[in-house]
Amino acid sequence: MKPIHIGEIIQQKVKERKLSVVDFAKAIGHSRDYVYTIYNNQSIDIELLMRISEVLHYDFLSELYCKQAYSKKHLVLLEVNEQQRQKLLESFSHEIVYIYV
Repeated sequence: MKPIHIGEIIQQKVKERKLSVVDFAKAIGHSRDYVYTIYNNQSIDIELLMRISEVLHYDFLSELYCKQAYSKKHLVLLEVNEQQRQKLLESFSHEIVYIYV
């Protein structure tokens, strides 16, 4: 699995929000040059990531956690009804998840 590159994810979300680099930099309290540093980094300070999450209205922490969790699971598709499907979706903390459709 490709390693998570937080800078690329942040850059993508900034583009999706149609923010200029200058506007984004002002919103997070840093310079335009520093934003490019963020884009190039694979890691980030947690406090900065929380500030960026607030500015972009996007929960980066959950995305990163989910991506890592999914990479450790196996997915098996079987058939179930809607009630069973809901129960299974709630059990994502298990090592193997079965989703019936």
